[in-house]
Amino acid sequence: MDLQITKTILEPFLEEHGLTFYDVELVKEFGYLILRVTLDREGGIDVDTLGLANEYLSERIDAYDSDMPEYMLEVSSPGAEKKLRNDKEIQDAVGAYIHVEVEGMVYEGELVEALEDSVTLKINIKGRFKKINIKKEEIKLIRLAVKI
Repeated sequence: MDLQITKTILEPFLEEHGLTFYDVELVKEFGYLILRVTLDREGGIDVDTLGLANEYLSERIDAYDSDMPEYMLEVSSPGAEKKLRNDKEIQDAVGAYIHVEVEGMVYEGELVEALEDSVTLKINIKGRFKKINIKKEEIKLIRLAVKI
C-alpha cells in the first residue's frame, strides 16, 4: 500500500476540522506493525478530534490495504515538542521556545529570527540573556520545546 493514500483519504476530514497532515509511517514496534498517521492543527489538536480521525480513516482505508499484512492504526498529534522539518515550520515558530542541537552542543531558548541560512535564539546563560546565531547547515535537530 502506498502510505500517502492515507492523506488522500483524510483530505475531506482534514478540511472539515481545520487540520493538517503532518506525517505517515509504517513502523514495527514490540512485534506489531503500526500505521502511524500524525495530524496537526494550529493551536493544537484534542484527543476527541484524533479519535474521530482514527474512526474516519479506519472505515475507509480497508479498500486500499488488501495487500497489507495485519497492522494497528494509530492517529496522533506530533506533540508539544514536534520537530521543525522545513523552513516554513521554522519561520512559523518565531517567538516560540525551541530546542536546537548542533555538533557537541544543545541550545534552548526563544527563536527570535529565522533567516534563509540561519536562526537566532535568545538564550539564558546564568541569568543573563544572550542572542546567538546558528547556521542552518550546522543544525542536527530543531524542535519546539516545553519550557520548565
